[in-house]
Amino acid sequence: MNIFCEGQTFALPTGSTAGDLWRQLHGEAISEEAVLADCGGEILDFQTPLPGDGTVRWVPLASKPGYLAYQRTLIMLLVSAVKEVYGPEADVQVKHSLGSGLYCRFPDGHIPRAGELARLEEAMRAIAAEARPIRQVMLHCCDVVRFLRAKGCEAEADLLEARGFVQIGVYRAGDVTDYYFGPMLPHMGCIHAFCLSPYAPGFLLRFPDEGEHAVGPYQEEPLFAKVFLEAEEWGEIIGCHNVTELNKAIDNGDIRHFIAMAEARHEKSLGHLADEICGRKPKIRMVCIAGPSSAGKTTFMNRLLVHLWVNGVKPVMVSLDDFYKERVPGVEVNYENLDALDVDLFQKLMGELLEGRRIRLPRFDFRTGKQSWSEEEFQLGPDQPVLVEGLHGLNPELTHFVPGYQCMHIYLGALTQLSINNHNRISTTDTRLLRRMVRDARTRGMDAETTLASWNRVRRGEEENIFLFQGRADVIFNTALLYELPVLKKKAMPLLRAIGRESPQYADAQRLLTFLMPFEELDENVVPDHSILREFIGERDGADF
Repeated sequence: MNIFCEGQTFALPTGSTAGDLWRQLHGEAISEEAVLADCGGEILDFQTPLPGDGTVRWVPLASKPGYLAYQRTLIMLLVSAVKEVYGPEADVQVKHSLGSGLYCRFPDGHIPRAGELARLEEAMRAIAAEARPIRQVMLHCCDVVRFLRAKGCEAEADLLEARGFVQIGVYRAGDVTDYYFGPMLPHMGCIHAFCLSPYAPGFLLRFPDEGEHAVGPYQEEPLFAKVFLEAEEWGEIIGCHNVTELNKAIDNGDIRHFIAMAEARHEKSLGHLADEICGRKPKIRMVCIAGPSSAGKTTFMNRLLVHLWVNGVKPVMVSLDDFYKERVPGVEVNYENLDALDVDLFQKLMGELLEGRRIRLPRFDFRTGKQSWSEEEFQLGPDQPVLVEGLHGLNPELTHFVPGYQCMHIYLGALTQLSINNHNRISTTDTRLLRRMVRDARTRGMDAETTLASWNRVRRGEEENIFLFQGRADVIFNTALLYELPVLKKKAMPLLRAIGRESPQYADAQRLLTFLMPFEELDENVVPDHSILREFIGERDGADF
């Protein structure tokens, strides 16, 4: 192979890795400026053979691919330490994210105490200190399936067997052999910061925020933990808490029952929420609904409205998007920032509405950047609430004029309860990204490359304007549906495959294609008309559910 790197061309034997190239250039020492390799747009670790002739650029730890590889390698470090402390048959489940960390627990239900976690953390640090190498080994899939079945890992064996792989690359570190959906760091010594904290019935594996070098202070998030736990328990009750069980339900037709139960669960939760709003004393006058991109705010608000009507409550619906200031030619507007809103106008009109006056509401046109006014007039009845939906719904600067006891704050999140296997979780952020990608293509004619290019900006806006205030939420409503990724896969795969190697978004597209790979596809016509998922995939073509 002829590989161009660092201004030179190198002739390497076929099968050489990026690690071989690095050692030829710099020796054994690994730099944080080079923990992965960009090979013609494809992100590879130092263990994976290079695909052929091309250019190699080094990827630093302080990058999105580096940060994700850090998390995967940290999980393998935890798995290795668990087996050393508890024995080779011991295992750990990585369930979901919680703040800057991952919630984990032992499959046998054992609840670790602080001293026990301290010993486990010490074992992890010893493995990292020895810079235990991570090797990739290509195995025949049939051998891996036999190995997994012998270990009692039937779900993982079924998943691999169903995908039809001929070979599969697994990672080995010491006596641990495992599989991860994405590239790994060169060795365990690259893990520089982490800690374990009790969080019964499991524990938290905490790590630095992206771009940081130290683990930050811990902030308790009891509402999020409760929602995740409820989702996981519900998945276990219906017998669907991993991708293998979901795929089997699609194959044997049970998915229709799962869909009906998932949608009924949303409906029941909406009914309880409406009852709570209507039953509060003193009366709730303002309900603020916020959530990150593609959490399903529009559909949620419309469905909540119906449940409030059932209770005899007739609120006025207000979108913060209609309160954006008119665009000034030549001036770039950051719509993620509170300053882009006419806060004075919002507070004036909401105050008049809550006083029972008749008002007209603004309407903002994103295409022209101009504001107009509704022809219809709105008025609240005595003690009736106003529903406010938008990015800044939880920001106290926006709603401080309403007494706290008369204002309810609702945060929407897409917190999936599914996992791929014990050590590979499903990212809630990636689920929202796929929702947005499918909706952008359908409603805005936007290709996946454009959606991916804007995602980092969207995420920064969420960090600054939503996640900062999520602790003010009185209620967290989980809009995730256990069956949505198979539906989104069918629509997202062609969009992602259309992104070529020359695109800066190619690596992210390949990462999402790998993420979607284990899922069976599911036709969109099984999605009910009232589902939150319809906000992203659009109306169905008339087929019966």
